[in-house]
Amino acid sequence: MLSEQYQKKSMKLFLQTFVLLFSLTSFTQVEPKTELIDTLADLLREGNSKELAQYLDNTIELTLQDRESSYSKAQTEIILKNFFLKNPPKSFKVMHRGSSEKGGKYLIGLLTVENGGTFRTSIVMQEKVDGYKIQQLRFE
Repeated sequence: MLSEQYQKKSMKLFLQTFVLLFSLTSFTQVEPKTELIDTLADLLREGNSKELAQYLDNTIELTLQDRESSYSKAQTEIILKNFFLKNPPKSFKVMHRGSSEKGGKYLIGLLTVENGGTFRTSIVMQEKVDGYKIQQLRFE
């Protein structure tokens, strides 16, 4: 009889522990991707030039392979759209991210496209009144 009481108490303790652990994990939320770098990485992975353009500064230094020049925000969006049409992204992997002492942020990653090619991609941003804006974008 003592053994039966012990088993009941053990089972009750086990169930209480299980319920407690289950309730704790069910209320734990996955943190949304709020960091700008993660958002930009997703947009590059999708080849979404329209959404990416929202983060562009008024003038951007853009490098596509060996061509480098400064473009307006509107011109850059069109160039990016054409680039992604010719080179549909397959994946994008963030290799390095960071920030500078002067408040800038940067991202270096590897864009793999459907034809098997890869582009070392870098983004340099600076904080403006309305948030961080891309000032330099390179696909090499």
